[in-house]
Amino acid sequence: MEAGMVYNLVTAHDLSFASYFKECDKHGFGCTLYRLPQTDTKHLLIDLNGGQTIDKVQIENIGSGFVFHPFSSEQHPIKFLKQDIHLIQNEKNPEIQVLKSILTEDELLTTFGQVKSVDTPLATTVKYQPELTEITEKEQYLNLIRKTIGEINNGRFQKAVISRRKVIGLPAHFDAVAFFNALCSKYTNAFVHLTYIPDAGMWIGATPEMLIEIDKENIFQTVALAATQACSNDVDVEETTWSQKDIEEQALVSRYIINCFKKIRLREFEEIGPRTYLSGNLVHLKTSFQVNINQVAFPELGTVMLDLLHPTSAVCGMPREITQSFIHNNEGFDRTYFTGYLGPVNLLNETNIFVNLRTMNVMGDHAHLFAGAGIIANSNPEKEWYETEIKMDTLLSVLKEL
Repeated sequence: MEAGMVYNLVTAHDLSFASYFKECDKHGFGCTLYRLPQTDTKHLLIDLNGGQTIDKVQIENIGSGFVFHPFSSEQHPIKFLKQDIHLIQNEKNPEIQVLKSILTEDELLTTFGQVKSVDTPLATTVKYQPELTEITEKEQYLNLIRKTIGEINNGRFQKAVISRRKVIGLPAHFDAVAFFNALCSKYTNAFVHLTYIPDAGMWIGATPEMLIEIDKENIFQTVALAATQACSNDVDVEETTWSQKDIEEQALVSRYIINCFKKIRLREFEEIGPRTYLSGNLVHLKTSFQVNINQVAFPELGTVMLDLLHPTSAVCGMPREITQSFIHNNEGFDRTYFTGYLGPVNLLNETNIFVNLRTMNVMGDHAHLFAGAGIIANSNPEKEWYETEIKMDTLLSVLKEL
């Protein structure tokens, strides 16, 4: 069987994505299971060497695979999973198909067919066992927000995104693939992923924020996504009202993107929004920016904009260098890959990279949940704490339901 040929796996071997994922974990293969927003196809990408460390993401030269970038590449490695094996499964066709493989069908079955499917009913697999958030943790976060507002009022920076981490317990038989499937069912507008890389750990998330996209027609897109509130069932999404603070915060992110375009003297872009955007249990303000790469004759636009955008003002602040240093010195924990970026690159003639938000890092019998809030001069500390709570509930609510 030639690499790159499409064929169905022999169903008698009872292989599933859960079986594949378990074997990847066992053998130290790097892998990611993901589903793009508003699609019904799940992808499993496997790197038989566990993923490689790269110095920089250069979309035009990196090849086909999956990028996993930390918040700060000075503190943690940039990882890239090569497309050694690429499997897909569509809701309309439950049989797993192989889009590409450097192994033959027999070799695939020999390598991955030793484990019987570990799929089990969701309700008996995933249980919610949170640790109580201590009052002192909340007070520490509120104090840091007050300190941040003080720095803004003193003119040190305009905005900073302050995050927090929550530890939850997991049962001994936590089923990560089952949890991934549940996230896919609930959050159709999100990029949902389950990623395991030996040097970076296991991460699960349902992020609403696209960083950059390059589609089959070579149209580049990025978005300004900011401001957050819980979705009300009593109010139509389009009728959502936004505070002056929310509008100002979102405008800062939009201006940040426009300033990036100005740095490279790019004027030919289309701006759409801001509009209210629904993502699961939350609504945000969203503005889209589009560029036709062919018309502007700028083939490296994706790579250049990645360098300029990350970390965006939506996850770091303005100015970027000052706020990134402030975060490093004051948050009290290492974000590692939270608020980094991830996604498939040069796969099926598209690149789809997302900010690593609404995510948790699975660490044995427990997991680290992360969430942050954008702080500006008129922020209310209690409301910012509440915003981080409802963001964490993106994942916690699914655990509760299961």
